[in-house]
Amino acid sequence: MEKSPMEVFQAFGQGLMSGTDSWKDIVAKNVTFTGPVDQVKGLEDFAKLNENFMPMIRGNEMKQVLEAGNFVITQVLMDLAMPSGKTIQLDINEWYEIKDGKIQNIKIYYDAEEFRKEMN
Repeated sequence: MEKSPMEVFQAFGQGLMSGTDSWKDIVAKNVTFTGPVDQVKGLEDFAKLNENFMPMIRGNEMKQVLEAGNFVITQVLMDLAMPSGKTIQLDINEWYEIKDGKIQNIKIYYDAEEFRKEMN
């Protein structure tokens, strides 16, 4: 039986937090990622983006998560350690489009002004 979009999303999150590559099994090879700072297409480029981003995460709190059709939509408060040494908190909304048991598309929304300021 095919996993629901929520089950795929949860397996993705568990895989990312495990520090293994298990999450790659549930992401489509031609995945697209669109955010206010980066846009990538393909699993290889998405994996590189994650390799750079994941070490910055110092904490996160899931505020909302819901499944609507083929989508899982979240609101997450994420604490990030910036290269400057400062920690910032982002209020992030994520839209995961999931079809055939794989994440096809991820769009994230947040106010990127402080993030960009700290990255320069």
